[in-house]
Order: sequence, then structure tokens, then C-alpha cells
Amino acid sequence: MEATIFSIVFALLSGTYIFRSFRIIEEGQVALVERFGKYEKTLTPGINVVLPLFDRIALIKSAREQVLELKPQPCMTSDNVSVNVSGAMYWQINDLKKARYNIENVDQSLQVSLSTQIQTQIGRCELDYIIGGQESINGEILTGIRSDTDDWGITILRVRLGEITIPSSVLLSMEKQKAAEIEKKAMISLSEGEKTSEIKKAEAEASSNQVLAESERQVHLQQTEAMAEAIERISNAIAKHPNGKEAIQYLLAQKYLEMGQAIGQSPSSKVLFMDPDSIPGAIQSLLAMSDRQTPEVIAKQPFGASSNIPSSLLNLPEIKSTKNANSEPVDPSSN
Repeated sequence: MEATIFSIVFALLSGTYIFRSFRIIEEGQVALVERFGKYEKTLTPGINVVLPLFDRIALIKSAREQVLELKPQPCMTSDNVSVNVSGAMYWQINDLKKARYNIENVDQSLQVSLSTQIQTQIGRCELDYIIGGQESINGEILTGIRSDTDDWGITILRVRLGEITIPSSVLLSMEKQKAAEIEKKAMISLSEGEKTSEIKKAEAEASSNQVLAESERQVHLQQTEAMAEAIERISNAIAKHPNGKEAIQYLLAQKYLEMGQAIGQSPSSKVLFMDPDSIPGAIQSLLAMSDRQTPEVIAKQPFGASSNIPSSLLNLPEIKSTKNANSEPVDPSSN
């Protein structure tokens, strides 16, 4: 009877010992085994064998990615603006032995490291850069935390800054500054538009003036060529004609008298100073060329006689001599 009871007790103890020798670790977890208070091994997901009464599972931790959130904390920027900044850090255990023996409390140590790095990086930046450069700041914080946790058996995956709370007075100043910048940009754009328009107008006007000048140049060139051709034809005709010299004198005298008549028909008063010695010869040449039958007696009459002046010459302006009786110049201002 006693042997039977002993066998039953032994079987129960053996079964219990064997049952406790197998430990099942769930997926996504790791366990650390100590034997007599000393590290023995790390258990991975699945069935693992341990020695009851000798080995004990000292720590079971998740091997999955974990999130550590940091509540808003006050920070001071490089331009002396006080802001409250929150953050989050994503991390994962890669060596449970180091996380157990190299650091006292992994979660608390990570929280302190994250808080310190956020305050450090925010203190190096100005407020404008913090608002627009969060990605760069996240990278700097991540680099700093990784340098702190190199020997902790921890992998820091990423860091994200959370809400940034700015004082209302600072927000109001920023809004005013932003409005002023927008107005400045609008004025600059308007000024540049007006400048571009003026430049376009000036270019168009310059192009138009250039085309007009080229057109006038072509017209003058054609007129000059036509005049040169006409002069060449006249000179050739005069050179070939036996009375060419008299024809030239006739043309000059005619132009001379036409000029005087045009001046005489002007409504304004005028005084024309001319050498009287040159006038009779020009008129007599014109009369001689226009009418070969004019009696020589009329041509020899004194200049100014009514019988010697044609009706077309009666409107000529008053002609005053530039010489006085003593052959001295007359001062025009004396008149």
C-alpha cells in the first residue's frame, strides 16, 4: 500500500517536473532565463526546455514595435520664445540580455532620453524653423537618441514631434508679420508687372520708331535717287543743247523771282536785305530768255520803272540795300 502511494506521488512529481520543463513563448515575445541568478539563455517564440528548480524565467518582454509618447513639455527656442512640445518615439528590443542588464529601466530611460533630446534640438532652432523644419528636427532627435541607446539592446526606429503650442501673443505677431510679407510680395509682383509692361511698351515703341525711321530713310533715299537722276537728265539735256547756258540762267532767275513772290504774299511784314547790284541782272536775264522780242531800250531802263517790271513781280517784298550812300554797312537794329 505504501509502495503504491509512493509510486503515485513519484509519478505526479515527475509529471509536474516534466511539464514545467517545457515553456511555450508566444509569437512576438522573448524571455530571459536565469540559473541561480545568472543569465543562462534567451527563449524565443515556440516550445523551449528549461530545468525547473534550477532555471527561472526572469523577464518576458514584447519583441514587437512599441510606442513611447511624451506629454507636452516647455522648451525655449534660440530666439527666446517659450513653446510646449510633445513627441512620440517608436522603438523595438533587439537584445533582451542588454536591455535587462545594461540599463535599470528601459521605458523610463527612453522617456528621459527623448525629453532631453527634444529640449536640446528645440533650443538650437528659431521658431520659424521649428514650424517649417520638423522633418529635419526629427532626424536630429533620432540621431541623438540612438547615440544614447547604443548599448541598451534597443533599436530606435523613428521619432516624431507632436503638437507645438505657441503663446497667443507670439501667434498674433506672426500673423501680422505674415500679412505684411504677403502685402510686400503683392506690391513687388505689381511693380514687376508694371516694369515689364513699360519695358514691353518701350520695346514696341523703339521697334515702331526703327521701322518708321527705316521707312523715312528709304523714302529720302528714293527721293535723292530720283533728284539725282533728274539732275543728271537735265545736265545731259543742257549739255547737248546749244542754248544750255542761257537755259540755266533762266531757271535760276525764275526760282529767284518765285522765292521773292512767295515771301511777298506772306501776311506778316518782312524786310529782305539784298545786294541791289545782283537783282537787275537776274531780272533782265529772265526777261531776255522769256521774250527775245523785248526792245533793248526797255531792258536798259532804270530798275524799278513801271514799264520794266512785269505784273507778277509787283508783290515782291520791300528790298532794302545793305549799303548806304557812303558804301558802309547799315545796322539792322537802327530800323
